[in-house]
Amino acid sequence: MRLVSRVLQFLGFVASAVLVSADSRCFPEDFLFGSATASYQVEGAVKEGGRTPSIWDEYCRTQPGLKCANVADDFYHRYKDDVKLMVKTGLQSFRFSVSWSRVMNWDAETSRMRPNPEGIAFYHSLIDELSSNGIVPILTIYHWDLPIELHTQLQEEGWLGSEIIDHYVEYATLLFNEYGNKVNYWTTFNEPLSFVAGGYALGMGAPGYTGSLTQAYTAAHNVLLSHAQAVKRFRELKTSSVIGDKARIGIVLNADYAYALDESDPADVEAASRKMEFDVGWFLAPIVTGDYPPIMREIVAMRLAT
Repeated sequence: MRLVSRVLQFLGFVASAVLVSADSRCFPEDFLFGSATASYQVEGAVKEGGRTPSIWDEYCRTQPGLKCANVADDFYHRYKDDVKLMVKTGLQSFRFSVSWSRVMNWDAETSRMRPNPEGIAFYHSLIDELSSNGIVPILTIYHWDLPIELHTQLQEEGWLGSEIIDHYVEYATLLFNEYGNKVNYWTTFNEPLSFVAGGYALGMGAPGYTGSLTQAYTAAHNVLLSHAQAVKRFRELKTSSVIGDKARIGIVLNADYAYALDESDPADVEAASRKMEFDVGWFLAPIVTGDYPPIMREIVAMRLAT
C-alpha cells in the first residue's frame, strides 16, 4: 500500500537506533510518526461527489505516456480500509491534502468558486475516521491540483496572476470554518518549489509551461502572498475560537540538499550555499525576513517581484 511506504524507512531507522541504546531517544516524546498523500495521487473518483477537473486532469490527459489518476488508489472509496491499515502499521498521523475542486466548484455567474457540500462532507468523514482511530489528521490546503477554471477563466492564468490570492484565501477560509475544530495541524502549500518550477518553467508538471523562468518567479510570489494571507486569516479565526487553541499552521518546503564538492574551496562552498538559497531561501526567507535572499536579489533582480 502506497500510504505506508515512507514509514517503513523510518521503522528500519528506529529499530537500528534502539539496538544502539535502549535508553536513548532519537525523537521527542510528541514526535508523530506517519505517512502522507496528495488528493490527486490517491483519491480517484474524479467525476464523483461533485468534483470537477483540476489542471492535473488536463495535464495528464495531454501528455503522451502519462496515466491519469482517475482511479489511483481509490482512496475516495477505500479510505476506511486504509485507515485500518494505518492503525495496523502503527501510524500516529496522516497528512492528506484537500482537493480544491472537490470542495468547491466554479460558478460562471459570479466568476467565483462556491462550496460543494458533498465534497466537504467527504473530508469530514475522513477526518472523523482518522480521529476515532487515534490518528492525528494533518491537513494540506494545496497540493498542486488547481481547479481548471482558476487557470482558464482568470485574466492571468492561475498562479501567474494576483487574482488567485483572493480565491485561495476564500478556499482556505472555507476549510478553516469547516474543519477548524477537528484539525490541529495545517499546511498552506506542499512543496511550492516543485510546482512553480516544474509547472511554470520546466514543463515537468501541470500546467506544463516551459521557456520562461520569470513565470516561475511570478507564480512563487503569488504563492507566498497567498500563504501570508491564509496565515493571517487562520490567526483571526483562532482568536474567535473557530479554530482550536492548539492549532498550528505552516508550509512544507523541499530541496535537494547541496554539499560543496570540495569543502576547502571557497567557490564550491559558495555554490552549495547559493543553491540552497535558490531552493529553500526562495520561499523561507520572505516568510521569515519579509524579502528574498540577497543573492537572489543580486542575480535575478529583474525577475523578482518587489
